[in-house]
Amino acid sequence: MGIDVLTRLLAQYTYIIMAPAAMVLGPIVSLVAGVLLRLDIISLVPTCLALAAGELGADVVWYWVGRRYGGSFVGRFGRYFGMTPASIANAMSLFGKHHDIIIFTSKLTAGLGFAMVILFAAGLSRVPFRRYMMLNIAGQFLWTASLLSIGYFLGHIYLRVGDVFEKMALLALVAIVIVSIIGFGRYLRRSIIQEENKQCV
Repeated sequence: MGIDVLTRLLAQYTYIIMAPAAMVLGPIVSLVAGVLLRLDIISLVPTCLALAAGELGADVVWYWVGRRYGGSFVGRFGRYFGMTPASIANAMSLFGKHHDIIIFTSKLTAGLGFAMVILFAAGLSRVPFRRYMMLNIAGQFLWTASLLSIGYFLGHIYLRVGDVFEKMALLALVAIVIVSIIGFGRYLRRSIIQEENKQCV
Protein backbone atom coordinates (compact mmCIF):
# COMPACT_ATOMS: atom_id res chain seq x y z
CA MET A 1 0.00 0.00 0.00
CA GLY A 2 1.48 3.33 -1.14
CA ILE A 3 1.82 6.30 1.15
CA ASP A 4 -0.66 8.30 -0.96
CA VAL A 5 -3.30 5.58 -0.58
CA LEU A 6 -2.69 5.44 3.18
CA THR A 7 -2.98 9.23 3.41
CA ARG A 8 -6.31 9.19 1.56
CA LEU A 9 -7.65 6.44 3.82
CA LEU A 10 -6.63 8.36 6.93
CA ALA A 11 -8.23 11.52 5.59
CA GLN A 12 -11.45 9.69 4.70
CA TYR A 13 -11.79 7.76 7.96
CA THR A 14 -10.20 10.25 10.37
CA TYR A 15 -13.09 10.37 12.82
CA ILE A 16 -13.74 6.62 12.69
CA ILE A 17 -10.08 6.02 13.58
CA MET A 18 -10.11 8.76 16.21
CA ALA A 19 -12.77 7.09 18.39
CA PRO A 20 -10.93 3.78 19.10
CA ALA A 21 -7.64 5.70 19.37
CA ALA A 22 -9.20 7.88 22.09
CA MET A 23 -10.49 4.75 23.81
CA VAL A 24 -6.96 3.33 24.06
CA LEU A 25 -4.73 6.41 24.28
CA GLY A 26 -7.15 8.91 25.84
CA PRO A 27 -5.65 12.36 26.55
CA ILE A 28 -2.89 12.11 23.95
CA VAL A 29 -5.40 11.84 21.12
CA SER A 30 -7.33 14.86 22.40
CA LEU A 31 -4.17 16.98 22.56
CA VAL A 32 -3.18 16.00 19.03
CA ALA A 33 -6.72 16.67 17.85
CA GLY A 34 -6.49 20.19 19.28
CA VAL A 35 -3.36 20.83 17.22
CA LEU A 36 -5.04 19.46 14.09
CA LEU A 37 -8.03 21.72 14.72
CA ARG A 38 -5.77 24.77 14.73
CA LEU A 39 -4.14 23.59 11.52
CA ASP A 40 -7.63 23.30 9.94
CA ILE A 41 -7.10 19.62 9.16
CA ILE A 42 -10.18 18.40 11.06
CA SER A 43 -13.53 19.92 12.11
CA LEU A 44 -14.66 20.74 15.64
CA VAL A 45 -18.05 19.01 15.98
CA PRO A 46 -17.16 15.57 14.54
CA THR A 47 -13.87 15.69 16.46
CA CYS A 48 -15.67 16.28 19.78
CA LEU A 49 -18.16 13.51 19.01
CA ALA A 50 -15.42 11.04 18.06
CA LEU A 51 -13.33 11.82 21.16
CA ALA A 52 -16.35 11.59 23.45
CA ALA A 53 -17.46 8.32 21.86
CA GLY A 54 -14.02 6.78 22.34
CA GLU A 55 -13.43 7.85 25.93
CA LEU A 56 -17.00 7.23 27.09
CA GLY A 57 -16.85 3.85 25.37
CA ALA A 58 -13.82 3.01 27.53
CA ASP A 59 -15.80 4.14 30.60
CA VAL A 60 -18.60 1.73 29.70
CA VAL A 61 -16.13 -1.12 29.19
CA TRP A 62 -14.48 -0.64 32.59
CA TYR A 63 -17.83 -0.31 34.33
CA TRP A 64 -19.06 -3.51 32.68
CA VAL A 65 -15.85 -5.42 33.53
CA GLY A 66 -16.12 -4.33 37.17
CA ARG A 67 -19.79 -5.21 37.39
CA ARG A 68 -19.49 -8.53 35.55
CA TYR A 69 -16.15 -9.94 36.74
CA GLY A 70 -15.25 -7.96 39.87
CA GLY A 71 -12.57 -9.39 42.12
CA SER A 72 -11.69 -12.29 39.81
CA PHE A 73 -10.51 -9.84 37.15
CA VAL A 74 -8.35 -7.97 39.68
CA GLY A 75 -6.78 -11.22 40.84
CA ARG A 76 -5.92 -12.42 37.36
CA PHE A 77 -5.26 -9.25 35.35
CA GLY A 78 -5.24 -6.34 37.80
CA ARG A 79 -1.46 -5.98 37.87
CA TYR A 80 -1.45 -5.16 34.14
CA PHE A 81 -3.77 -2.19 34.71
CA GLY A 82 -2.43 -0.88 38.02
CA MET A 83 -5.21 -2.47 40.06
CA THR A 84 -4.71 -4.28 43.33
CA PRO A 85 -7.28 -5.68 45.78
CA ALA A 86 -6.22 -2.93 48.21
CA SER A 87 -6.67 -0.10 45.70
CA ILE A 88 -10.09 -1.40 44.68
CA ALA A 89 -11.10 -1.80 48.34
CA ASN A 90 -9.98 1.77 49.07
CA ALA A 91 -11.94 3.12 46.10
CA MET A 92 -15.06 1.22 47.09
CA SER A 93 -14.82 2.42 50.70
CA LEU A 94 -15.09 5.99 49.45
CA PHE A 95 -18.02 5.26 47.17
CA GLY A 96 -20.59 5.03 49.95
CA LYS A 97 -20.95 8.76 50.48
CA HIS A 98 -18.89 10.38 47.74
CA HIS A 99 -19.33 8.31 44.58
CA ASP A 100 -20.75 11.21 42.54
CA ILE A 101 -17.81 13.56 43.04
CA ILE A 102 -15.30 10.70 42.74
CA ILE A 103 -16.66 9.57 39.37
CA PHE A 104 -16.85 13.15 38.09
CA THR A 105 -13.32 14.10 39.11
CA SER A 106 -11.86 10.81 37.84
CA LYS A 107 -12.14 12.35 34.39
CA LEU A 108 -9.74 15.08 35.46
CA THR A 109 -7.14 12.55 36.66
CA ALA A 110 -7.34 10.26 33.63
CA GLY A 111 -3.92 11.36 32.46
CA LEU A 112 -2.40 10.29 35.77
CA GLY A 113 -3.63 6.73 35.46
CA PHE A 114 -6.18 6.52 38.29
CA ALA A 115 -9.38 6.54 36.24
CA MET A 116 -9.42 2.81 35.52
CA VAL A 117 -9.56 1.93 39.21
CA ILE A 118 -12.42 4.38 39.82
CA LEU A 119 -14.44 3.25 36.79
CA PHE A 120 -13.91 -0.42 37.64
CA ALA A 121 -14.89 0.19 41.27
CA ALA A 122 -18.05 1.99 40.12
CA GLY A 123 -19.18 -1.14 38.31
CA LEU A 124 -18.15 -3.38 41.18
CA SER A 125 -20.09 -1.17 43.62
CA ARG A 126 -23.19 -1.37 41.42
CA VAL A 127 -23.46 2.40 40.99
CA PRO A 128 -26.60 2.93 38.85
CA PHE A 129 -25.46 2.94 35.23
CA ARG A 130 -27.58 5.96 34.22
CA ARG A 131 -26.15 8.10 37.00
CA TYR A 132 -22.67 6.80 36.25
CA MET A 133 -22.94 7.84 32.60
CA MET A 134 -24.44 11.24 33.38
CA LEU A 135 -21.50 12.06 35.63
CA ASN A 136 -18.99 10.79 33.09
CA ILE A 137 -20.60 12.76 30.26
CA ALA A 138 -20.45 15.96 32.33
CA GLY A 139 -16.80 15.33 33.20
CA GLN A 140 -16.02 14.35 29.63
CA PHE A 141 -17.28 17.71 28.35
CA LEU A 142 -14.85 19.64 30.57
CA TRP A 143 -11.99 17.19 30.00
CA THR A 144 -12.26 17.21 26.21
CA ALA A 145 -12.71 20.99 26.07
CA SER A 146 -9.59 21.51 28.20
CA LEU A 147 -7.38 19.16 26.19
CA LEU A 148 -8.57 20.49 22.85
CA SER A 149 -7.87 24.04 24.05
CA ILE A 150 -4.33 23.12 25.09
CA GLY A 151 -3.72 21.38 21.77
CA TYR A 152 -5.22 24.32 19.88
CA PHE A 153 -2.88 26.70 21.70
CA LEU A 154 0.12 24.52 20.86
CA GLY A 155 -0.99 24.45 17.23
CA HIS A 156 -1.23 28.24 17.26
CA ILE A 157 2.35 28.48 18.54
CA TYR A 158 3.44 26.05 15.82
CA LEU A 159 1.94 28.28 13.14
CA ARG A 160 3.57 31.39 14.58
CA VAL A 161 7.02 29.82 14.58
CA GLY A 162 8.63 30.23 11.18
CA ASP A 163 11.96 28.48 11.47
CA VAL A 164 12.05 24.72 10.75
CA PHE A 165 14.45 24.09 13.62
CA GLU A 166 12.17 25.94 16.04
CA LYS A 167 9.17 23.89 14.87
CA MET A 168 11.13 20.70 15.46
CA ALA A 169 12.14 21.95 18.92
CA LEU A 170 8.49 22.73 19.74
CA LEU A 171 7.37 19.26 18.63
CA ALA A 172 10.14 17.69 20.69
CA LEU A 173 9.06 19.73 23.74
CA VAL A 174 5.44 18.61 23.34
CA ALA A 175 6.57 14.98 23.03
CA ILE A 176 8.69 15.33 26.18
CA VAL A 177 5.77 16.83 28.11
CA ILE A 178 3.42 14.02 27.05
CA VAL A 179 5.94 11.31 27.92
CA SER A 180 6.66 13.03 31.26
CA ILE A 181 2.96 13.11 32.16
CA ILE A 182 2.55 9.44 31.29
CA GLY A 183 5.72 8.53 33.18
CA PHE A 184 4.70 10.54 36.23
CA GLY A 185 1.32 8.83 36.26
CA ARG A 186 2.92 5.41 36.13
CA TYR A 187 5.35 6.40 38.89
CA LEU A 188 2.51 7.54 41.13
CA ARG A 189 0.58 4.37 40.42
CA ARG A 190 3.58 2.16 41.21
CA SER A 191 4.26 4.10 44.40
CA ILE A 192 0.67 3.69 45.57
CA ILE A 193 0.69 -0.03 44.76
CA GLN A 194 4.00 -0.54 46.62
CA GLU A 195 2.69 1.37 49.63
CA GLU A 196 -0.48 -0.74 49.65
CA ASN A 197 1.59 -3.93 49.43
CA LYS A 198 3.65 -2.83 52.42
CA GLN A 199 0.50 -2.17 54.43
CA CYS A 200 -0.86 -5.60 53.54
CA VAL A 201 2.31 -7.38 54.70
